[in-house]
Amino acid sequence: MNSLSELWEAVCSYLKNEGGITSSVFTLWFQPLHILKFDGEKVILGIENEFKFGIVEKRFNPLLKEAFLNTLGFPVEVEIVLTQAEEEKPAMPETAKPQKAEPTADTDETGNLVINNRNNSFENFVVGKSNNYAYAAAKKVAENPGKAYNPLFIYGKSGLGKTHLLKAIENYMRQKNPDAVIIYVTSEHFTNDIIEHIRNSNTFELREKYRRADALLVDDIQFIAGKNSIEEEFFHTFNSLTEDGKQIVLSSDNPPNEIPKLTERLKNRFEWGLMADVQPPDFEMRMAIIKNKAEAIDFQMPDTVVEYIAEQVNHNVRQLEGAVKKLQAICSLLNTPPTIEITKDAIKELMNTTQPVSVTREKVLEQVSLTMGVSTQNITSDKRDKNIKDARQMAMYIIRELTGMPLEEIGKIFSGKTHSTVKHSIMTVADKMDKDKEFKTLVENIMRNVQED
Repeated sequence: MNSLSELWEAVCSYLKNEGGITSSVFTLWFQPLHILKFDGEKVILGIENEFKFGIVEKRFNPLLKEAFLNTLGFPVEVEIVLTQAEEEKPAMPETAKPQKAEPTADTDETGNLVINNRNNSFENFVVGKSNNYAYAAAKKVAENPGKAYNPLFIYGKSGLGKTHLLKAIENYMRQKNPDAVIIYVTSEHFTNDIIEHIRNSNTFELREKYRRADALLVDDIQFIAGKNSIEEEFFHTFNSLTEDGKQIVLSSDNPPNEIPKLTERLKNRFEWGLMADVQPPDFEMRMAIIKNKAEAIDFQMPDTVVEYIAEQVNHNVRQLEGAVKKLQAICSLLNTPPTIEITKDAIKELMNTTQPVSVTREKVLEQVSLTMGVSTQNITSDKRDKNIKDARQMAMYIIRELTGMPLEEIGKIFSGKTHSTVKHSIMTVADKMDKDKEFKTLVENIMRNVQED
């Protein structure tokens, strides 16, 4: 976005299409707003009417923050100020005004809101060793719904691309068969839908709505756990759809057997088909993601900046996208190309989001030491005993994954090991993880302990 009017146009589009704002509400409360200033961290909005100023400031500030967050990809402060009528202000973009043209959001055959998710496709999903299994499974399900893997259960930490894959499946299915009834919902939407139908004593309509779907995709299914009536309804919906050969795709932060309070019968059914995990991207994949996101918004970034972001933002694809969008916004406002110095300031709140690199490094050594039974002194030494060497290679791999430190810097921790030695060690561990599931689980548990400690 190269101007304030383009930014406001995109925010208005979000409010109307995804923010649940009706045309009348938009016209009354949001159309009078205009952007006065944006410095990359704070947006100042102006409004002329004193009465509307009070209402918007009190009732709609959180929604405006949400709209800017989803538009920019990073959070900003939103301040609303009362302006004078004669004050010159940017014109309201035509496409941001309420129009009678065909909307970009509509309802499908079931009455669910269908948002234009064309940005979420298999083509623009960056594939690497951390997600290639889930990607391949999702593509197979989209091509052969009800026949490949049913259900498909995709799990992994927040921000790693699970939602992208579910929406890519939805888009592919709709394109391949426009007449198919495809339902994509979050577990929150599903829960609210059930509550609303129960309140209106209209559960028959609810069952008709979901049980005649050709494919049901539910995001963040873990949130129905412990809600008895919701679990009961989903249990019967699941049975009905699978008996009819209809496709079910679910996503969660954890595999079924690690979802607290989820009933055993649902855990068993979720494990019927195929479970595919999505792991945090490695350094090379993070670079590919950054380049992909930059190209999508036509933003030129030098490799040094790409590498810097990849080293500093370590775990979350959504944060990588937010870093690119924020850097692009700041560079556009300052009318300057991206540099390391500007990038440092732009992504400072994302850098090593959980703890400093030095702390992470020490925790890795401590956890590897406890797990492998080798002292931290021996791990960082020159000793070449097999058990020490194995622990050292594991520590190198985990430090690289969790911090994105340059290989040379990692080598300094381990008695000055060379760039090639560190690279070989990391590749050795990665290869062993691909071939040995138990070893992979062991490494992942150490990484989880380091992050949660």
